[in-house]
Amino acid sequence: MDYEHLKKAIKLLIEATQNLEDVVSEKSTISANNQTVETAKETIKKAIAEMSAAVNPPVTNHIPDEFLAKAENLGIPLDDIEVIVAISEHHPSQLAGVLAEIENRAENIRRRREYFLIRLPEMPIEKLGSRLPIVKVTDFNWPEKPISKEYREAIKAKYKIDRLMKKRSDSRTSIFAKIQAAEEYLGQSQPGENDSDFDEEIPF
Repeated sequence: MDYEHLKKAIKLLIEATQNLEDVVSEKSTISANNQTVETAKETIKKAIAEMSAAVNPPVTNHIPDEFLAKAENLGIPLDDIEVIVAISEHHPSQLAGVLAEIENRAENIRRRREYFLIRLPEMPIEKLGSRLPIVKVTDFNWPEKPISKEYREAIKAKYKIDRLMKKRSDSRTSIFAKIQAAEEYLGQSQPGENDSDFDEEIPF
């Protein structure tokens, strides 16, 4: 338990309570009262963050440094207790998602801290990094020992490789035989065709 965070939480709660007491005593106008209530709400949120930090000290060592640097560059106050507690309680992919939104819509987001705190819990948790399989150099290494003859014979018997090779050889032989038979047939038919040509009447 971190009592320093608890002390800060107590101080913030006292401050918020005093603001609300001022509203109840009707010392201010209605518009001022509304603003005071909103201020008290923000103060209470900070107090809750301090209490969370007291019970579970915020840790960000699971967040990549480049994500934290990007958040700082986008104007997200990393010294804010609410921000740092929120980051510590969420997945790095959620942080990456909300930072991408802020970066893409930077011109339209004026209150980036508030936007960050609201959208961070709404971000889906996704797997970080490349989705392609990681290929290592060792994946291309050949086995140190050659495959034994017994293992090769077992593989050949299992998949009937000899039968497949014989069938392939027979199919080649049958193709060559058909080609040879066709050539012989054409050779026999050519003389007859030539004779018939000579038997035809010459037109001149």
